[in-house]
Amino acid sequence: MKQGLPLTLTLGLLLLGVVPGSHAKDLGVVGQVFPISEIDMLQWIQQRLRTLEQTGELDSMKQQFQDNVKASVRRPRPVGLITTTSPEVFTVDPSLTLASDITDMDGNLIYPKGTRINPFDTATWPAMPRASQAQFQFNKTLVFFNGDDVQQRLWALGYQSQHTDETIKWILTGGEPETTHHQLNARIYFDQQGSLSRKLTLKRVPSVVKQVGIQWQVQEIDVSHFPLYDPDEIGAAHTEEARHE
Repeated sequence: MKQGLPLTLTLGLLLLGVVPGSHAKDLGVVGQVFPISEIDMLQWIQQRLRTLEQTGELDSMKQQFQDNVKASVRRPRPVGLITTTSPEVFTVDPSLTLASDITDMDGNLIYPKGTRINPFDTATWPAMPRASQAQFQFNKTLVFFNGDDVQQRLWALGYQSQHTDETIKWILTGGEPETTHHQLNARIYFDQQGSLSRKLTLKRVPSVVKQVGIQWQVQEIDVSHFPLYDPDEIGAAHTEEARHE
């Protein structure tokens, strides 16, 4: 009796595409054969740039990029906070919790993980300056509002005239900083990507934020009673129309 190949060897040959007892055969060439090669990406990019430069598309792309950057500076992406007719007042704890141990250059532990530090509470500050520091007071008022909203803008003008004794930091959640700067005649900041709004858990604008004790106090403002149109802008528009008649 003829003994066959061991089962394991047979299975292995089958997996490799080799059939026991089969014979190799030259079937010739079917279709056109191309050499295997890889594109040099750096060379391809340089060639692509040369093509774009020759066709003028590169200059167009550069101009488009510059225009987009200017537009984003002139009018950053709005934060998206809404107004309210039921304003609230709430507090926010500004404390920070260390996520890991703080050590000196020699590896000695200074502050362990989990230590809570409140910027407004000097009792939680590092030991060295604690003795020489009185209670910390943040003497600025943060005002968040949307410069595109006429009612919020009119409220801001009124707040500015009524609080001349305060140092106000005007922080936009929407609108154009340069335009608002001319309207308030003040330095204007923008809450880029809503970073400050998230930290202060703001949900509605306008919001006036101050330090009260060792916490932030957030006061929301209802601006629904303000006009929907700026009287000064309407007057200026009428003047411009009359000038061209």
